[in-house]
Amino acid sequence: MKFLWIFSVFCLVSSSAFSQEYESIEIKGNACEKSIEGESPSSTRIRAIDKAVFLSIKNLDILSEDKKKLNDHDLNVMIYRLVDDYVEDLSSKVVKSDENKTCVETLGYIQLSNINNVRQEALKTPEIHDDNLLVQIVEDVSKEVTLNPKDAENLALLYVSDLEYYNGSKSKKYADFLKEEIKENPYYYITDEKDLADYIMTPKLLKAKVDSLDATHKRLHMVLSLDVDGLEENVVNIFQNRFILFSNEDSEQSIASRLIKKLIIQASKSAVRQIERKEQIKLERRSLGRQLTE
Repeated sequence: MKFLWIFSVFCLVSSSAFSQEYESIEIKGNACEKSIEGESPSSTRIRAIDKAVFLSIKNLDILSEDKKKLNDHDLNVMIYRLVDDYVEDLSSKVVKSDENKTCVETLGYIQLSNINNVRQEALKTPEIHDDNLLVQIVEDVSKEVTLNPKDAENLALLYVSDLEYYNGSKSKKYADFLKEEIKENPYYYITDEKDLADYIMTPKLLKAKVDSLDATHKRLHMVLSLDVDGLEENVVNIFQNRFILFSNEDSEQSIASRLIKKLIIQASKSAVRQIERKEQIKLERRSLGRQLTE
């Protein structure tokens, strides 16, 4: 998510709680965006909303310790993740609009548990400032173990099921799209034989709801789950939850199709990482008799 920083922004942030006994935090924000020649008013408004939400999260008191522990890049990555994946019930209204700029107020909620989860991910990222040390580590690991399987017999088999809609219908189109996104991986081979597969991915569209915000704008709320069988004893569910604002002039079908693809890509990245890790552990145990991967 990119922002055009032109006008000063005031963000008012309040929370219902900053302790584990409360489930969510209310986020409020104000922001303005300068109009760009040739850009529709709705696009300017969306940029202003994105900025307001970003800053409202960045200014939460609960993130004060994170600002001390993380550098600017890692902190922004953490905030972008919260904005993209975890803001709920987002609403907005235009407080000022002319030919030069658009100003908005936003209101939403974010689960405290999601903040904690994303925080743990950010804090786990190791910082290696010595490039020579990093090169040496890579060389040492490469000498001790072959990271990628060399033989076809060591490749896992992955089956991708058709996307399942909440009304019971299915789509082969999005299954083919997912296959294209995750093919040519050194750890697995995509198979058409479901019964032979080591892993089965099943994308499911759980919710797709369009709400009218005003006379010219709508909001699409979409929830997608990528279910992965074979990673653990039970099926692993990877959820993606997004809101998108768009103009009444835009095609709902095109907007929904693009969002489905975006959510499938995001969910598949997590699924592929987990498959790669499990297959890597198998390789290490097979070749070394022990596990190197933590």
